[in-house]
Amino acid sequence: MDPFFISTGSVAVGELGDKTQLLALILATRLRKPIPIIAGIFAATLVNHLIAGSVGEWWARLITPNILRWVLGISFLAVAAWALIPIRWMRM
Repeated sequence: MDPFFISTGSVAVGELGDKTQLLALILATRLRKPIPIIAGIFAATLVNHLIAGSVGEWWARLITPNILRWVLGISFLAVAAWALIPIRWMRM
């Protein structure tokens, strides 16, 4: 169980400050109705994952695993390179 708790804790810490959590905090402080807010976030998360899974399954039928491996590898490298580019307003 130790790896489970370590990975769960790492993801939880990594998700702190996520836009969904900030939106939930703002809505909860303004509306003071936690059940509809939680239900809405839960429904939106389910729909988001359903769409992502459906698109992923559709892509899996169109391309071979070898091509997918290369596309994913190149996309990860592209995002990493993009993250290394300094933001213009931070140079001021």
